Amino acid sequence: MKPDELLAVLTGRVGSDVTHLRTVEHRHGAGDHPIYDLWVEVPRERLRDAIGALCAAASPQITTISGDDVGDRITLNYHLNVGWGEHYSAVALLLRTSVPKSALSIDTISDLIPGALTAEREKREFYGMTIDGIPDDRNLFLPEDSTIHPWRKDEESLRKTEAEVKRLVKWETRDA
Repeated sequence: MKPDELLAVLTGRVGSDVTHLRTVEHRHGAGDHPIYDLWVEVPRERLRDAIGALCAAASPQITTISGDDVGDRITLNYHLNVGWGEHYSAVALLLRTSVPKSALSIDTISDLIPGALTAEREKREFYGMTIDGIPDDRNLFLPEDSTIHPWRKDEESLRKTEAEVKRLVKWETRDA
């Protein structure tokens, strides 16, 4: 699929809630074939609609979900490949959404793209988010009794993180 076709799929389902941020074309190979990067933003309430539309029209593969604490909200970037394996038809799609810290929850997409589960668990653990409908919400990296969220930048979280890291490091040396 080409970027304009992907945008049509997304706007067909999500409408004007889709914001096209940018498209970049790269040229590769002896035939100077185009490969595209597409950046799109949707409100968190429409994320499942957007992912559902992609799943119905193509077979998106998730690479990861990255995020950033930007003050009063967490931005989540869903990195997807669409058309992977089709000769010179791959589009790297970044689907961005934003979650306010005052209501730090988002619906899972792991039922639509099972490969998203690990990245969702990581975001839940490191940002302190609620992932509604996630089938497995165990911690991946931190102890289950941990109360810190290391990727949060607010002061309270930073103070808790520093103390917890010292506790974990001391705990790790016991087993050496």
